Amino acid sequence: MKLLITLSFIFILSSAIYGQTKISGKISDESNQPLPGANIYLKDTYDGTSSETDGTFSFVTEEEGEFELIVSFVGYQSYSEKITLGKKEKFLEIKLKEESTELGTVVISAGSFEASDENKAVILRPLDIVTTGSDADIYSALETLPGTQQIGETEGLFVRGGSANETKTIIDDMTVQNPFYSSVPDIPSRGRFSAFQFKGTVFSTGGYSAQYGQALSSVLVLKTQDLAPKNLTAISIMALGFGGSHSQRWENSSMSVEAGYYNLGPYFQIQKQRTDWDKAPEGFDGSVNYRLQTSKTGMLKAFLSYSIGDLSMRFPNLDSVSYKNYFYQKSKNFFVNSNYHDILFDDWTLFAGYSVGIDNEDDEIDSDLAGKDDVFHTAKVTVSKNIFSNSFLTFGGEVQNLDHKSFFSQLNGSFNETYLAGYLEADIFFTNDFAGRIGVRAENSKVIDQTNIAPRLSFAYRLGTYDQLNFAYGRFYQTPDPSFLLYSKNYDFENSDHYIFNYQYIGSERTFRIEVYYKNYGKLAKGSVQSYPNFNLPQVDYTSTGRGYAKGIDIFWRDRETFDYVDYWVSYSYLDTKRDYKNFPKLATPTFTAPHTFSIVAKRWIPEIATQVGLTYSFATGRPYFNPNNPEFLGDRGKNYQNLSLNASILTNLFNSFTIIFFSVDNILGYENIYGYNYSTDGSRSAPILPPALRTAFIGMFISLGETNPY
Repeated sequence: MKLLITLSFIFILSSAIYGQTKISGKISDESNQPLPGANIYLKDTYDGTSSETDGTFSFVTEEEGEFELIVSFVGYQSYSEKITLGKKEKFLEIKLKEESTELGTVVISAGSFEASDENKAVILRPLDIVTTGSDADIYSALETLPGTQQIGETEGLFVRGGSANETKTIIDDMTVQNPFYSSVPDIPSRGRFSAFQFKGTVFSTGGYSAQYGQALSSVLVLKTQDLAPKNLTAISIMALGFGGSHSQRWENSSMSVEAGYYNLGPYFQIQKQRTDWDKAPEGFDGSVNYRLQTSKTGMLKAFLSYSIGDLSMRFPNLDSVSYKNYFYQKSKNFFVNSNYHDILFDDWTLFAGYSVGIDNEDDEIDSDLAGKDDVFHTAKVTVSKNIFSNSFLTFGGEVQNLDHKSFFSQLNGSFNETYLAGYLEADIFFTNDFAGRIGVRAENSKVIDQTNIAPRLSFAYRLGTYDQLNFAYGRFYQTPDPSFLLYSKNYDFENSDHYIFNYQYIGSERTFRIEVYYKNYGKLAKGSVQSYPNFNLPQVDYTSTGRGYAKGIDIFWRDRETFDYVDYWVSYSYLDTKRDYKNFPKLATPTFTAPHTFSIVAKRWIPEIATQVGLTYSFATGRPYFNPNNPEFLGDRGKNYQNLSLNASILTNLFNSFTIIFFSVDNILGYENIYGYNYSTDGSRSAPILPPALRTAFIGMFISLGETNPY
C-alpha cells in the first residue's frame, strides 16, 4: 500500500477541522447585486467555499501568516487580496467587475474531468479521489467516472474502448513510463502515486491538448503540490505494514521524507486468499520531495522515489491438472522528476523539466528465467505568451528516450527509441461566451523512422452562468507497444481521430454532464507476439493494417445540496467498439470492454462522532472472452460485474496526538465476479479468472504527532 496516500490523508483531514480563523463576507457586483456561487479560496491551500444565494460566504482555516484570497465568478474579473491570518475573524465585502472582453472562468473542457485546487469550479477534488472506493488509489477512483472500464484482472486505465497502454500518466508535464507497481498473472497492481501529492488532476478521456502525445485514447495529467504548508511528522500502523514521514518547512523551501515497509504475509493468514501464494508480497517504499521558491513567481521542484518488492506464487497448469506452475518476481523502481516554472517579463511563462524512470523486473516461471529493464528519459520545455486580452500562445518541445531490454529463457531482445515532438497551441477568447483552442503537434520516432503532424481543435460556448457547450476534434498518434518492436521495426504510427461533443452544467453544489463521442482507429499494430500465446490462432504477420472504432455516450451527475452532510455522484457509460489488431483474425469487440457501466459514490459526514462513511457501487455488463471451442472469435461473454465497497474514517485522539482510524471493506455483499476464463492448449479444460479473495478488508491507524484533536 502506498504510505503517502494515508499520511497525506491525515494532514488534509486535520487541516479541515482545525478552524483557527473564520473568514466571512459578501460577494456582489458593482450594482450591489449579490453573486451566488462565486468561488472563494486561499491560494495554495484546500480552504475555500462558494457564496450563498444572497452572496454571503463563510469558512474556517487553520492557516496562519500572509495568504492570497482569490474570488472568481463566471463573466467577472477575478479578484485577489493579500490577507494576514491569525485567530481573529476576517469579514470582507468584495465587489467584482464585469468582464467585457474575457471569458472569465469558463474552461475548454470537452473530454476532460478536472480536479484542482486552483480552479474551484471543478467536478472532482483531490480529497474526493482519495476517499472513493476501498483502496484510496487514483486509478480506482477514476474508474467511477464515465468513459472508464471496470477491469479486475490487470492494472491500467481503460478508456472509451482503448487498451491500457493507450492511456498515459503525466506528472508535471513529464510522461511516466510505468505508473503502476509490477503485476503478476491475473492480479492487478495499484498505482505508485498518491492523490495528495497533486494540487491538480486533469483526466482527459479524449480530445486533449497538443502539449501531450503518445496516447491514442487518454491522458491523466497530474500537477504536484508546491511548498509544504507546515512542519508535520506522522507515523502509520497498518495490517499490511508500517511507516513514517516528516515534512520540514522553511521560509522559501520545504522538504518531505517518507518511508514504509509492507508485508502481506500476516494479513493473508487472516484474510484467506484464492491465490496460492508461496511468498506473499513484501517490499519497501521511500521518497524525498523538495521545493524551492526561487522568486515571487518561480518554483523549483524535485521528487525522488524508490521501491523494491518480491513475491512468489503457484497457479494451475491446465495442461496438467496435477501440476502447478511456479512464478517468482523481484522488482525495483527508481523515479526522479525535476522541473522549474516561472513568469518572465509579466506576460511570459516558462516551464522546463527533466525526469528519468528506471524499472527492473526479474521473473522466474518454473525453470525459465524472464525479465525486463527499462530506462526512460524525458525532457521538456514549454513557453507561453499572453498575446491579447485573455488569450495565450503556447509552444515548446520534448524529447523522450527509451532503452528497453527483455528476455525469456534463451530469447532476448532490445531496442532504443528516441522520440521528438514540437507543438504550437493558441487559446483564443473570441467573445464573452465563445472560446477556442487551436493547436498542432509534430512527432518523429527513430525506431520506426516515421514522422507525423497531429492537428487539435477545441471550442467552448457559454449558454448561461453555469452551463456551456463544448466540442473537440483531434488526431492522436502512438508508436506500437514494445512487445511488437522487439520483433519488427516495420511499423507506422498507430493513430486515432476523436470527435467529442458535450453539454455541462457546473453550479456551486450540483454538476451535470452529458457527452457523446466517436473514435476512429487506423494503422493499429498487428502480429503474433509473446504476450498473446494462448489464442490458438494462426500466425499473423507484423504489419500496420489494424483498424477499429469506438463510439458512445457518457453521463455524470453530482449533488452536494439535496441531503445534509451527503455528497454523491452517479455516472453511466454506453460503449460500442470493435477493433482488429494484435493477432485478431477479424474486427471484434476486445476483451477489456463492456457495453454498459454504471457507478454511484455516496459519502456521509457524521459530525456527532467525527466520522466520514463512504459507499461505492459499480456495475458492468459482461465482457467478451476467448473460448477456443467457439468458432466465433470472442463470441462468449462473461457474467455481469458488481461490487459494493465501504470505507470509514474516524477522527479521534490517541497519545495526545490527532489520529485517524481508517477502515475499508471491498465487495461487502460477496458478489461472485468472474473476469474471464483461461483454457488449456487443446481447449478441453478451463478455469475462471477470479479476484484473489471474495472480500478484502483493510484497517490502519495514522497518527499525526503533536497535533491535538479538537473533539
